[in-house]
Amino acid sequence: MKKKLIYLFTASALLLGACKKDFLDINENPNAATSVKPALIMTGALNNTAAYTTGGSTFYSFSALWMNYWMTPGGVSGWYEERSYNFTTNWNGSTALWGNLYDNLADYTYLESQAKQSGQSFFVGVAKTMKAWDYQYLVDFYNNVPYSQASQSVTFLTPKYDKAQDIYEDLAKQLDTAATLFKTATVASADAPADIYAKGDLTKWGKFANTLKLRILLRQSEMPGREAYIKAEIAKIDANGFGYIGTGEGIANQPGYLNTSGKQNPFWAVYGYQVDGQKTAYHGYMLASNYGMNFLKDNSDPRLGKFYTQINDDAGSGYVSLQWGQEVGSTQILATVSGIGKGILKSYNQDQPILTDFESLFIQAEAAQRGYISGDAKALYEAAVTANFVYLGLTEEEATTYLAEQAVANWDGSANKIELIIKQKWAAMNGTNDIEPWTDYRRLELPADMPISIASTVTTRKIPVRMLYPQREYNTNTANVTAEGTINQFTSRIFWDVK
Repeated sequence: MKKKLIYLFTASALLLGACKKDFLDINENPNAATSVKPALIMTGALNNTAAYTTGGSTFYSFSALWMNYWMTPGGVSGWYEERSYNFTTNWNGSTALWGNLYDNLADYTYLESQAKQSGQSFFVGVAKTMKAWDYQYLVDFYNNVPYSQASQSVTFLTPKYDKAQDIYEDLAKQLDTAATLFKTATVASADAPADIYAKGDLTKWGKFANTLKLRILLRQSEMPGREAYIKAEIAKIDANGFGYIGTGEGIANQPGYLNTSGKQNPFWAVYGYQVDGQKTAYHGYMLASNYGMNFLKDNSDPRLGKFYTQINDDAGSGYVSLQWGQEVGSTQILATVSGIGKGILKSYNQDQPILTDFESLFIQAEAAQRGYISGDAKALYEAAVTANFVYLGLTEEEATTYLAEQAVANWDGSANKIELIIKQKWAAMNGTNDIEPWTDYRRLELPADMPISIASTVTTRKIPVRMLYPQREYNTNTANVTAEGTINQFTSRIFWDVK
């Protein structure tokens, strides 16, 4: 689902050029300068966000492995960089993330520009919220990145790099503005269907903006001297009155996925089944990792059969996993090892999670436990675990039993509440957004027992703390990117990574 989405602008427009084209993208005459309606821009941009981030293969191809959810099989070449942690500026993991996110930001920049011209504040709020989404990930992957001069190729062909913390602080302001816009905006009935995340529900968008801001603030929880800033910014969230995403209120993309080539749910299209029902290549490439599976097995976790299949894609009997980084033989494939479970691979037309209710509740639980927000940390934590059970197709009763009977989940019996929250958040995020657990691991060094790859090609026994700038930046924006100094994936930390 990576085709070209083309917008042609007049000479006075902020942007020129092309963005990737995808399901529901806009097709315009390339020989005629034109202005595209904000509703049409929004639909394509939101759909691309889902395809490039939480539904995209790049988001899982390294993080799902590093966080020990999945493991690559025997008899398949590739994944040298992921298994060894040794990668260069040409590695697709770095280059694709950079390109996709800035491509998506061009869409939202144009959306904001067009919406301001037409006085449609709802679309401005959406653009600001989604730009914050993309830029947060750019900072979390690369630290300092082009921001103030980005997406302005006519004016700035070689945009400067802004400080990561400055970007984060401005994103918080942009999200405040977005929430304010959502309080006063109106959505025309004809425009609501174009909103494939919330159908024009302004309250839902306000909660999304607030939850995203809280996630940005919580990233900075370990930084000395930031508590007062965090609390002051949370007070601004409280003032807008929207609150945060709660149970049953998660944000997901649903453009009307079809069992047609290029129109399936993007996660399903990569890791599930083709239109004819045959397994995709990646369906057999990502198998169960010992650490991820054993946590569920050892604690009688009902989610085992939802996160993983039994051998041979549930045609066989028994759950089998592989050690992360082990040298595996050609017989250790999907036929003999467990694969991705049907709790996360549901159907070709499943909603694509963007920010789930259970992620939001885990974020709130940690914030409450730290004293940043009001609310019962225990209740928020237990609601998060329960929401994850429900998402996977289990019952609230099963969650209640698990929370009461299993020491790894029981709140009252836990000596370290933050560790408990983060470990259960790690367990829950399998297959919906594997980047977030990698971020928590970098921020908190939790889960503390996360295994390192045992591959013989590993030279530094440490999970990388960042991505490298892509080679094309060194080729086309040389002065600015080289001014960032020598970047190393093991030692050049993101600004909030201080542990």
